[in-house]
Amino acid sequence: MTSRNNVTAENNIGLGRSLAVKGTVSASAKSALWQKEGGTADITVHQQELNGTLSEVIPTSGGAWGGINVDNAFIIFLENVFSAEVLKELKSEEIEDYNDLILEFEVKKRSIRSDTTSDIVINLPVGLIDLTKKHYGGIDAAIKPSGYVDFVSLSGLQKLHVNPQTFRDLFKPTIDELLKHIKKTILRNEKCSRLQNIIMVGGFSECELVQKAMKDIFLGKKIVISDTPGLAVLKGAVLYGHQPKQISRRILKKTYGIQSWPEWDPDMHPETKRVRMNGTCRCKDVYFKFATKGEQVESGYSVGQIFQALKPDERTLECTVYISDDTNPRYITDPSCQRLGNLIVPLPPLNKGQSLDIEETMIFGGTELLFRAKNVKTEEIYETQFQF
Repeated sequence: MTSRNNVTAENNIGLGRSLAVKGTVSASAKSALWQKEGGTADITVHQQELNGTLSEVIPTSGGAWGGINVDNAFIIFLENVFSAEVLKELKSEEIEDYNDLILEFEVKKRSIRSDTTSDIVINLPVGLIDLTKKHYGGIDAAIKPSGYVDFVSLSGLQKLHVNPQTFRDLFKPTIDELLKHIKKTILRNEKCSRLQNIIMVGGFSECELVQKAMKDIFLGKKIVISDTPGLAVLKGAVLYGHQPKQISRRILKKTYGIQSWPEWDPDMHPETKRVRMNGTCRCKDVYFKFATKGEQVESGYSVGQIFQALKPDERTLECTVYISDDTNPRYITDPSCQRLGNLIVPLPPLNKGQSLDIEETMIFGGTELLFRAKNVKTEEIYETQFQF
């Protein structure tokens, strides 16, 4: 298909206008930064608008700084104490004991505090004790060459005592990376200059070490922590399901477009992309952009384009939607591009010399993309939806 003429975009809210709204909100309206639990920490910044809705200010960001990373640090700690060989054997032969050990740590990691002075006591499973005896003759024999002899000890048959600072050190790399990202990537962004609240949600936010680190570093911000941070994400999802319009504007995570076939231009297009269609040289695989990654759009924002079918002798037209991590992809074959899905549009028989115009439109909702193709002559409409 080749582009014929533009269709006016509806409800177009650009980044500049968003910033203007942000700059004129009342003193009671606030920006907020969110963090949630998981293998990653996900950071989003929202602006509260005068009508009470929220709009995204910058694209969601984050990294591998969630509670799972602290779990991984604990596993490395165990490998240093008991050896990687023992841990591997425990996981393969005594999986229940291995899981019990991880769950024991999960409980302890939520209770550790910055002012804890007593040892953290971890109940060791029988399987780990037996394997340590098999390989080293016992727990004490394994601890001595580990480098933790002054920080770890055994009492009774199954209680491992860990120095509280040694235990807190398991959290430090993850917390440091999280704080570094917020300071250098979020707060230095000029769009976040008026950020006032930091709202912590998710299971990892239950950890007092994380809470204190946030409060110590971001002294000028109000730190808001739910009574049940671990349930806050679930509750928020339920509330959003009942009030989907509370998020009025979102930042697009991808660039959206389709394939087009413009006339081949030797100054712009490579020879490998040249094809001949109906007597005209055209460039295949060209990415026709509808919306750009990083663009702020309202729910219901739509943008369309009228294209002309280039093969009127065919009975169907395949309209394929592509996404890209680049803001300005050139071809759908670029490494950053991938196929999101397609829509099959029936084509009526045409006489020789006749042309057929198809209007293709993308409509961005709260959590989905509606793709519509309309036969301009007959006004027949075909639609499909894609989840973000």
